[in-house]
Order: sequence, then C-alpha cells, then structure tokens
Amino acid sequence: MKLLYAIVVASLFLAACGGSGGADSASSALDRVEEDGTVRIGVRNDNPPMSFIDDQGEWVGFDLELAQAVADELGADLELVAVDGTTRISFIESGQVDMSVASMNHTRSRDEAIDFSITYFWDNQSFLVRTGTYSSIDDLFGQKVGANAGSSVIDSWNGYVADNGGAASEIVEFDDKLAAMQALRDGAIEGYSEDNITLLALAAGDSELTLLPGGHNPVQFGIGVPENDSEWRDQVNLALQEVWKSGEYQRIYDKWFVAEDSRIIDLPLGGAMEIWG
Repeated sequence: MKLLYAIVVASLFLAACGGSGGADSASSALDRVEEDGTVRIGVRNDNPPMSFIDDQGEWVGFDLELAQAVADELGADLELVAVDGTTRISFIESGQVDMSVASMNHTRSRDEAIDFSITYFWDNQSFLVRTGTYSSIDDLFGQKVGANAGSSVIDSWNGYVADNGGAASEIVEFDDKLAAMQALRDGAIEGYSEDNITLLALAAGDSELTLLPGGHNPVQFGIGVPENDSEWRDQVNLALQEVWKSGEYQRIYDKWFVAEDSRIIDLPLGGAMEIWG
C-alpha cells in the first residue's frame, strides 16, 4: 500500500481547496522523503534485543525490522542512521533523521522537544540486582543504583522514591550498558534500572542476577518524529497501523520475543496498537 502517494495527493487536494494540514507542507519531512524516495530512520545498535550488533557483526533486532517494515509501507528506501540514548532525539531536532525507531519511551519531558507516533511497544522499568540481595524495588531506596545516561529511568526513579517517602538514591549514569552490568556484578552499584526487556536480555542465562518484580515506570515506546510536523506524524502513524493490520508486526514480535527457535527472552505482547477507522 503506497501510503506516501495517498497522503501527498490528499495534501495537494487540501491546498487546492484552501485547507491547512497543520505544519506548512514546505517544511514537512513528508516532502523530502517523497522527493528523495528515501527515509532516514535513527535506530540504536547497542540495545539488545531491540536493536544491536550480533555475534556475526550484523545489525539486527526488533526495532530495526520494524523500521524496515515502516519504510516499506511508506514506499521509500530505508537509510539507517545509528543513534544512541542521547542522539536519538537530537538527530531529529537537527534534521539528521526523519524519525527515530529507537526504543524510546514517550514521556512528557521528551514531548517538549519532539513529537511521537502512537505507541508500538509496551513494557515497564524495574531493576536488575545480584541474586539474593533485594526482593523489592522499594528495598533500593537510599542505595547507589545505575541507569543509562539520558534514560527516562532517572526522573522516574527519583519521582517514585519521593512519592513513596523513601530516601533518595545516588544514581550513577552509564554510557555503556555492559559497563553498567559489570558495575552491578562488582558491587559498585546495588541495582541497574532499564526497560525490563533489555534487562532480561542482558542477564539471560546468568543465575547471579535477578530482575525484581513490578516496576517504577510503565514503558510505552513511540517513534520519534519532528516537532509540529503533523503531516509527517500522520503518515508514520498510518504506516504503523498498516504494519499491525497486515500481521507483519506480530511476525516480527514473535521472531524476537516468542518464537522458540529465535527468541532471546520470553515477553508476551503487552498491548494493542491504536487503529483508526
């Protein structure tokens, strides 16, 4: 389905009728993608199993395959751009990418800088700890804990602690997940908080580490898009919905999180995508 063509035709029709579609069409990412036939999508390569470099040196993962499916639905060639926990937003702001499919939780603070698509992934954020040390995330009040630099974990954990009357934690920020994992194993931090899916993948097969139950921050991943570009945001949303309706989303999800022959972890689907009538 060539959604890109359909949206362009609709936009021209509105313009001819004197209508307005939100962001000025001359400044929309939609125009650049339609002209070049290429969509630049920021994807992480350091966040297994969402998107990472595997043992064969290949860039793989759920987010990467979803980015390809969205590009296909748009009728555009995919140009992958590597981003990380900080550049996934700044590259959108600077125009280096048209969108970021980068395991990004839709938060109010991030929404001040960029816009987001409808939710495409559902999870929570808890803590990995050394097995036998803690049984609840509340046990980590006042302890030194780790988080990724730029992660929504930081504000969420501080807010959760304050809301529950706990002692503030010292949060050590890491640019490298493996460094955070090593700090946890060495006892330099008492817990490491990230999206549960990432924590389970990082700790897979390690009986010395345990994921604490529950969580302090429900996760709703959205695709990041430029601020105030409603034409492009609508285009991305429609493409996502078509990927879901066609069954391609479920196929990709099962491959990474359910299918017995290829899963890294077992994570049942936690939600349903918003579909417009």
